[in-house]
Amino acid sequence: MKDVNLQIVSKDSKTYTIRLKRNGVAVDISGWSLAFTAKLDFNDSDSNALINKTVIFPTNVESASGIGYLELSSAETTLATGEYFYDAKLIDLDTRCTFLRGKLLIIPSIRLS
Repeated sequence: MKDVNLQIVSKDSKTYTIRLKRNGVAVDISGWSLAFTAKLDFNDSDSNALINKTVIFPTNVESASGIGYLELSSAETTLATGEYFYDAKLIDLDTRCTFLRGKLLIIPSIRLS
């Protein structure tokens, strides 16, 4: 697992590229799910998560090469500026692995409209 802080301007959309390798070799993530959860407080229940998103990686060349995408829409990032806690899990048929966690920093835009 890796601790990484993410920063997003409030109301912006953002796409993160996920690259999965084991021992330097790309892992086929076709059909796997990625669960991304962001909360105001680390101990909040999942039902109180501010972002609770699941992405299913398609069967294609990129997924077969261990590449997938997490897209956060502007609706999902319309949060008050501040620090939130997040984690990201990869899920296949028999494995659930938290591979990334940290703080999600929502920062203000210089433009208000």
